[in-house]
Amino acid sequence: MLIDINTYIGHWPFRQLRNNTAAGLLPKMDEYGIDMAAVSSLNAVFYKDTQEGNRELIEEIQVNKAQDRFIPFAVINPKYSAWEKDLIYCVENMGMKGLELYPYYHRYALTEPESVELVKLAGKMNIPVHLPCSIVNVRQRHWMDTNDNLKYDQVEKLLALCPDTDFIISNGPSHMIARQLKKVSKERKGRVYYDFARLDVFVLRAPTSAFNALVQDAGIDHIVFGSVLPFQYADPQFVRLTYAGLSEEDMDKVTSGNLKKLFQL
Repeated sequence: MLIDINTYIGHWPFRQLRNNTAAGLLPKMDEYGIDMAAVSSLNAVFYKDTQEGNRELIEEIQVNKAQDRFIPFAVINPKYSAWEKDLIYCVENMGMKGLELYPYYHRYALTEPESVELVKLAGKMNIPVHLPCSIVNVRQRHWMDTNDNLKYDQVEKLLALCPDTDFIISNGPSHMIARQLKKVSKERKGRVYYDFARLDVFVLRAPTSAFNALVQDAGIDHIVFGSVLPFQYADPQFVRLTYAGLSEEDMDKVTSGNLKKLFQL
């Protein structure tokens, strides 16, 4: 079984995307053998009211009768006055399974009081918080796009402030982030997961590959698969898995076992 932690449905303001609907994404998942995928609304990232995008996402999933294929995440802006009501509605009425935050688009710090309250509420509701380091690589960005990425020092402080909440960090230098967060991660109840979408599995100048460094600092029980569809091709992730040198047991954890445990599947 293969579970993908990072996919999107919706429009990207800065270039045209293909397969960015539920109807378009499902065949790509079948092509790559992805059984289930965590998915969020790109529209919600850019709407003033993120809840409108969250509703669109659920409607698309329902229209395509794909509830058994998608694990929906709610995009919430803690600076929007109705954030608490919106998250509760997303989870209790729309069946959302996680919270996704974009501080670099919504212009707030993860350590602000509203952010901390939101993340603590997610922990109380037993849903993980997904923190993509970015959506696209800075070298691919449109001149009107943000130049900011996830601030790792803010993540470190947020983990300490919200010790019971589970986190997923994706689409960035996961091995470097895991090293920075290693100490605080050991001191908390909540788990921290990382994808390997931007890591090298081959040893270049460093003593070990970036992928192996991630395994050493995060532990194999905290590594998950993320394709970033439809922004990227999923093929490089399978190349990474092929050359990672994982045992059959560890491969099962990375491709599905760890996320099964997280989502209680």
